[in-house]
Amino acid sequence: MPLTGFFSRFWRSKNNKGATTPRQMQLDIFHKTKTKNKAEISSTQLEHPSTVPVKRLREETEQKIKIFLSNVKEMKDLSLKMEELAKLYRSGEISKSIFDVIRAEMGAKLATLLEEQFNLREFLEVAKTKAKLEWAKEKLGLKEFEDKNKERYNPESTPHYPLIKWERIINSIDEAFNSLTIDDEISFITQYLNMIKERGQLSEVKRSRSFCKERLDEISKKWSTIRREKIEEIMNLELKASEVRDAIKETEARYAVGEFDESTYENRLGVLQGRLRSIETQIDEIRRYIDDVDMKLFRCLETLRGSP
Repeated sequence: MPLTGFFSRFWRSKNNKGATTPRQMQLDIFHKTKTKNKAEISSTQLEHPSTVPVKRLREETEQKIKIFLSNVKEMKDLSLKMEELAKLYRSGEISKSIFDVIRAEMGAKLATLLEEQFNLREFLEVAKTKAKLEWAKEKLGLKEFEDKNKERYNPESTPHYPLIKWERIINSIDEAFNSLTIDDEISFITQYLNMIKERGQLSEVKRSRSFCKERLDEISKKWSTIRREKIEEIMNLELKASEVRDAIKETEARYAVGEFDESTYENRLGVLQGRLRSIETQIDEIRRYIDDVDMKLFRCLETLRGSP
């Protein structure tokens, strides 16, 4: 990978904001990042959803969802760039000093985004609960309206719009949460924990570690449920695979006694073997996914335990 290409991609956004020499960057990196972090995090903590009036909750939630989705994309991009940076260092294309400076800035930005995501997730979870409450109120009000107007009831004239808007908000929050997969979030938290250990500020490390522990507890519970579902999926697929194997044996037996001609036998056998390969591939992919997330979660928890 060309070194200039990597730097041009990483520094493009910074160059638009003004020229910065490498020496200035190295001296000011943590000061600038800290100042920026405070501004960004405060922008997501304007108001707690429990204090936001109902008429403004939709607008506030939509705004937070946009920020959440944007952060997810940026975190994924940063994570990939950090992997590219590590490859450049291992290949000897950049020195350790350059590697440390760029990695520090990338790590600080990733830490900022993840901290912001913690705040956004808290807001959106409470907003979702409040949206469900308002949805229930609208639903009850709609039923009362329908009961009072049975004789002249016209579904097209019923005030469904507020109900639909709350449903959209709830669905949008779920979609935003689903945009950050469990394995990606675990990887980000692991990188974040490694980053805060290097900061050296004990009070800040303890606070950040507390955030991570709380989130990892939630992830572990969620993963436990997903893991059970994945194992059940494997069991169902293995049952299907067994049925296909039996069908293959039956096809071979019927061919052996002359019930099938060679063309019919080969066609049926080809279809069944293709189906079996597809099922076995699905089983292998699910098993690899389970093992991958298990290992990432284990390493992340080990990193958390190793924090001060």
